[in-house]
Amino acid sequence: MKMYKDFMYEITADKLYESLLAYGMFSEKLPPFLTSKQFYEYCQCSGLPFADKPSQFVYYENMRNINIPRPLGIPTPMSYQRLCKCLKDNWRELQEYFNNMTINQSHKVSRIHIRNLKDKKHIFEMNYSNWRLDPGPEEDLLIGNYYMVCADISKCFPSIYTHSIPWALVGKSSAKKSRRSGWFNDLDRYIQNTKYGETHGILIGPHASNLISEIVLSAIDNRLVDKGWKYIRNIDDYTCYVRSEQDARQFLIDLQTELREYDLSLNHKKTKVRELPLDATEHWVRKINSISVLTSYGKVDYKNCRAYLDFAIEISKNEGENSSVLNYAMQVLKGKELTYNAKKYLQKTAFHLCLIYPYLIPLLEECVFSFCNTPVMDIEQISNKLYDMCINCRTFEVGSYALYFAIKYSFTLSGVKYTDIINSKDCVLMLLGSKYFEYVGDKVAHKELKNHAKQLSKDIDDFNQYWLFVYEVLPMSNLKDDWKPLKKAGVSFIKNKW
Repeated sequence: MKMYKDFMYEITADKLYESLLAYGMFSEKLPPFLTSKQFYEYCQCSGLPFADKPSQFVYYENMRNINIPRPLGIPTPMSYQRLCKCLKDNWRELQEYFNNMTINQSHKVSRIHIRNLKDKKHIFEMNYSNWRLDPGPEEDLLIGNYYMVCADISKCFPSIYTHSIPWALVGKSSAKKSRRSGWFNDLDRYIQNTKYGETHGILIGPHASNLISEIVLSAIDNRLVDKGWKYIRNIDDYTCYVRSEQDARQFLIDLQTELREYDLSLNHKKTKVRELPLDATEHWVRKINSISVLTSYGKVDYKNCRAYLDFAIEISKNEGENSSVLNYAMQVLKGKELTYNAKKYLQKTAFHLCLIYPYLIPLLEECVFSFCNTPVMDIEQISNKLYDMCINCRTFEVGSYALYFAIKYSFTLSGVKYTDIINSKDCVLMLLGSKYFEYVGDKVAHKELKNHAKQLSKDIDDFNQYWLFVYEVLPMSNLKDDWKPLKKAGVSFIKNKW
């Protein structure tokens, strides 16, 4: 069984830098038309460093599985590069740190973290699992215990205090004594710079944030494991196995105590103590897996597909409108062989559900359009409905996907107005709107968006807050500072083919 340190030692400093900068700057929750690979290549051959200063970031809302938006951030590439470079330059120290923080663990506590991924350039995935290399310890932890404690950190990433990073790395007193020196304080400053100099909160989205959060969270693990607690952690979610209700209460007391050392706190609304054993169908994954979708001849037919999706919808409602259940069900069906009628039913049901649960929209390309061989006219129809939803409900992520689909699958949307796109104040929507008007040949609308970009470029904070839109739309003559040579070198953050 591989331990936490083994995964860290397998990653070289160069691999870390390339993966975080070239393949980990944009959240996978964004429409898949963005890339920072060209920027990474530019950094490899240009005369760095970039200016060491705080900058605004692009704000983007992504719908969560419970129909509540999550705030994502896209840092300016310059501030993010300096952060990634600092992590690379001090990777040996960080590897030793993670070794020291996890050496006392009988099993690997943290389940979601950076790692080398087979045949992939990035090093972080939320849903990674490989039971051969990284088996879950839950079955062993259950033995001899009678209660399970579930807890998570309240607004974890937005609550991380950047000064707590040096506290974890070298201790609070040492970090404060040498506040203006030391690589650990440099790291603190570079983290702040990605978020306009703020000391509270790290950006959700960039993969570097997942590594940074582990610095604090593994320090907390170290203290809890020393106290004898047996648990697993999925980023900020804890599941601890104990012998009694008194032990359950004590674990929560100890967890809260250690969190406070780093200015973090428990989300008491999600704290639960449950008596073991749990019914095998208690967890929704086990419940949905309890029925087979296959017919006797090895395919999923219309009847079984409908029954399976109906069952998934029922479980989703029972789980508090948790659309992760529907996500899982669609992924399961994608891995099966469906009859023609079953595919048609899956497509129609997915279209119906994504208008209710926007969390499912990013699945459409892989699990519906490609898998079901969806005709372009059907993609056009659902995209028009998505765009209407965007304007009427101000769900700009939904509109971004509609514009992305229109450009990729070559059709036009009805009712797309440049005024609506500008008034959204959504950077990603404005960028895709500009590309859409360019695609359909609407010169007037494209010019209006370009003029808006010029207005934003006049103020440095506005520029950085919308940098992705402004940089891509404006010519080199309208840019300055580090942006001008970047544009001159032909660097784009939009994929060539998408």
